Amino acid sequence: MGYKGRRLKNFLIDREFQFRYAGQMAVVSAGLTGMLGFIIYRFNAEASRVVDVRAMDPTDADAQVLKEAFARSGFHLLLALIGFGVVLSVVLALWQIVTTHKVAGPLYYIAHQARRIRDGYLGPLHPLRKGDMLHDFFENFREMHHALRERARSEAEIYGRLAASVEKAGDPESAEELRTLQKEREEALKK
Repeated sequence: MGYKGRRLKNFLIDREFQFRYAGQMAVVSAGLTGMLGFIIYRFNAEASRVVDVRAMDPTDADAQVLKEAFARSGFHLLLALIGFGVVLSVVLALWQIVTTHKVAGPLYYIAHQARRIRDGYLGPLHPLRKGDMLHDFFENFREMHHALRERARSEAEIYGRLAASVEKAGDPESAEELRTLQKEREEALKK
């Protein structure tokens, strides 16, 4: 399943982060296009001046035709450069949103899971999507999460054994507290 049928808002997971990078891409591409456009326009203007000098000779019909062509094409060249710059900036900004989505998505999911871990929930993780970035980073996070789950599972078993021992020793209140801790650890693994 690709990006077909998805709306732009679906790609905006962290708007500030994504718009900042899309804006930077738009500004850089507009600046580079502007500089390149300026150079092209200057070369066109210089060629037009050379033709104008040659067109001073009224007998040179080719120069007269070229002069008229340069006069018409200057405006079209400017429009084409501006149009190209706008299209390039918009396309690269949109592409940057798609690209940052591949980073923002995993970061959002990892931050969400980190908050759940902070709150004591160690439920199973789902893998990142195939096209996402940060798979190596997520693998480290997943290993840490797995280690915490194993520790919680081990603690639940220990609390259960301790509760049984304490109850045999004649302290049902402490045994109940240990069973409560055992249940909390087991519930954390489910959520």
